[in-house]
Amino acid sequence: MSGIEPLVDRFGRPQTYLRLSLTDRCNFRCRYCMPEKGVPLAPKAEVLTLEELEHLTEVFASLGIDKVRLTGGEPTLRKGWMGLASRISKIPGITAVGLTTNGTTLPTQAQQIRDSGVTELNLSLDSLNKELFEEITGRDDLDRVLAGLDAAVQAGFKNLKLNVVVMRGVNEHEVGDFALLTKDLPITVRYIEFMPFGGNEWSRAKLAPLADIRKAVDAVCEL
Repeated sequence: MSGIEPLVDRFGRPQTYLRLSLTDRCNFRCRYCMPEKGVPLAPKAEVLTLEELEHLTEVFASLGIDKVRLTGGEPTLRKGWMGLASRISKIPGITAVGLTTNGTTLPTQAQQIRDSGVTELNLSLDSLNKELFEEITGRDDLDRVLAGLDAAVQAGFKNLKLNVVVMRGVNEHEVGDFALLTKDLPITVRYIEFMPFGGNEWSRAKLAPLADIRKAVDAVCEL
């Protein structure tokens, strides 16, 4: 791969980050992400094999990519994904391997995931209330996800983040509750904008303004 120029955008900035979607399948039906009846899934013949994903990462690493994030769908549903993570972590030039997950496999696999070479973990969690969690995700799995969060902390992940999609009239009243988690847990909470796409019932009225989020966080930080 010698002689190939590193990746840069049109402003001349080096591009060092690669996201790999391992699957379009998910065991949740989050209201902001997937219609209740699901979406058409890609035929297996059109999905890159793990070997192809590994080779693709090698190519991008030769172009200056040093951080890879494994996503989905729910990436932990892909058979053999941890082996892929381990191999990617050993590719010359790769310094970080991240995983974005809904947390359902973490209670039993957090330590194994860290040992596989995953260095950064993002956990998607939009409510700390059992009923609202089920309303948002379509699954009664809050206890399992919270157990997964605890398992990830115990496994020693240093870059552990919670991704919270904030929706006005749905869960914006929990912004402060999520901020309070950072007092006792070594985590970073990231408040994510509710984004529009077909079938997720997006409307501008459901957007939570940044000023309101900051106000809610400031209120609990003063406690």
